[in-house]
Amino acid sequence: MCQLLGLSFNVPVRPEISFRGFMRRGASNPDGWGLALYPDGRAAQVFKEPVAAGESRLAEFVRDYPGLESKIFIGHVRVASSGGQGYGNTHPFERVLGGADYVFAHNGTLRGFNREVPGGLTPLGRTDSEWAFCRILDWLSLRGGCAWSGRAYNELEQVLGGLNISGHFNVLMSDGARLFCYHDQGGYNGLSYIRREFAHTRIRLKDEDWEVDLGRTKKPGHKGYVIATKPLTDEQWAMFPPGRLFVFEDGEIVHGPE
Repeated sequence: MCQLLGLSFNVPVRPEISFRGFMRRGASNPDGWGLALYPDGRAAQVFKEPVAAGESRLAEFVRDYPGLESKIFIGHVRVASSGGQGYGNTHPFERVLGGADYVFAHNGTLRGFNREVPGGLTPLGRTDSEWAFCRILDWLSLRGGCAWSGRAYNELEQVLGGLNISGHFNVLMSDGARLFCYHDQGGYNGLSYIRREFAHTRIRLKDEDWEVDLGRTKKPGHKGYVIATKPLTDEQWAMFPPGRLFVFEDGEIVHGPE
């Protein structure tokens, strides 16, 4: 099953700890990996390849490169369920709309989709995921873009729920300022999150014999959240409620269930 990774922080951070653990999950998701970020807070930069993350020298570079920083990251490791193995079918996907650079990644399978999307947006690849992304962007375009508010978030949750009816649908999406996280209505495959801030606390990765002191990787004042399909560390992660949308901005939850 494909897996997702998301980060939202109040300052640019490196994804080293989270991406290190996440790469290990490429072994059971060998058809591609990707990581999107916003180095300047507006324009997206996407690294991706249609190979297993553990076999990719590019993934190793991304993990270890000290200059790779962003307030928002979206990661994905893929096992192909719709569309074959190839760059055009590898997540995250990227499109510009209304002056915002959107990136999108999906875990699950939607039934009965086709390549036609109202509004003229055509997927470049052959996945249900990119088709759903184009449907969401078409809705945004019809809205005239989004001055994001509680009402707009609720409307987006309804759009995502409508797509969810056709199958399994876990989503991470960003416009460079916000990280949108939606968990499948049936709880498919899980989606979890944990708060991160400066503290001298030792954590251990679940998928690798590797331990780190958070006080050495975070600075005072750093705060935010890490989102993953399955918990990446031995800490107590919280689970997203099924069928609900959470929105993170500057390392805080700005929309979610009461």
